[in-house]
Amino acid sequence: MNYKTHITPFSKNFIKIKITKDNYVKASNFVKKLIEAKNNEPHHKIDNDSQYKRFLTGTLGELALEQMFGINGIVDWEIGSSFKYHKPDLKSIGLKVGVKTVNYGLFPIIFNKSYSPEIINIMYKEYIYVCGLATVDVLNKYQSTGLIKNSKLKARNTKTGFYGFEKLKTFNNLDELKSLIM
Repeated sequence: MNYKTHITPFSKNFIKIKITKDNYVKASNFVKKLIEAKNNEPHHKIDNDSQYKRFLTGTLGELALEQMFGINGIVDWEIGSSFKYHKPDLKSIGLKVGVKTVNYGLFPIIFNKSYSPEIINIMYKEYIYVCGLATVDVLNKYQSTGLIKNSKLKARNTKTGFYGFEKLKTFNNLDELKSLIM
């Protein structure tokens, strides 16, 4: 599957958010503490490649949405068992919506079976590009395990790669996002 074919044609609709230095430092410090705690969990021992980069990218994606919406409270700065945090990322602001942020050049990794919509973001240099909202049906249809580059993650057989960028629903603010999921 060609990255440029599946993403670049739709990039004109993406919202560009600059990552502030303060947010970067805050996220980086949090992720270092998070990794220390996660190293005791069995699945993190198996799939521990690039943990810092993955967790940092995810945290920065959530911070970008806080910036875009002009609110705090999306990022949960608490550290605990993954089981406790296995819920949609925007639940803290009353929305059953997840957030998937991936580095440029990679496809977002999602569960084989999705139960809630996901906001898809791409991180490129010092920017987060908010691509849009993927509905559950779109997530479950436009996926391929061939998009997973990490062999350890692929071997777990719980996740897949998402490629349905042409099906994303765009939004410019929190009210527009709410109207898309209602």
